[in-house]
Amino acid sequence: MSAIFQANRGQALEDLIKQANDRYRAQKLAVIHKVPTAWVPIRGPGGKIVSAKVEEKAAVDFLGHVFLPSGSLPLAFDAKEVSRGDRWPLSKLEPHQYEYLRDCALTGAFSFVLIGFWELNRFFVLPFPELERRWVAWRGKTGPASVRAGEPGLVEVRFLGYLSFLG
Repeated sequence: MSAIFQANRGQALEDLIKQANDRYRAQKLAVIHKVPTAWVPIRGPGGKIVSAKVEEKAAVDFLGHVFLPSGSLPLAFDAKEVSRGDRWPLSKLEPHQYEYLRDCALTGAFSFVLIGFWELNRFFVLPFPELERRWVAWRGKTGPASVRAGEPGLVEVRFLGYLSFLG
């Protein structure tokens, strides 16, 4: 297991991605940002903020561009985690997220889901074409409802260089 992974064990996958994104930006290899969730404050007596609720869910977790020798490649992806086991249920991807990833892929962006299997200490990219194949089969009740770590169609990646397979 890498020293970086050991140091970050238990850290949220999004935090690990942000750390990698900071490194990519510093090295001028990519510019990728976390898409913030819009919140509406809930005010109590006297106007004091006492809580908040989600105003609008973000389409996906991350948007950006990676710089390749052939030019800049836009990308859009969502980060998903599995704390135990080797399966990620497709139902954990909201339909609006799938649709956004599909729309981005149609415009030439590299769209994917980055899945962290913490118990296995492994991370995989599920590229949109493979996600689409699995999503359609699952929704049509002709395919499995989950993705298993290491299955064909997934690309195993390591941190902090989770996008290195692109170059």
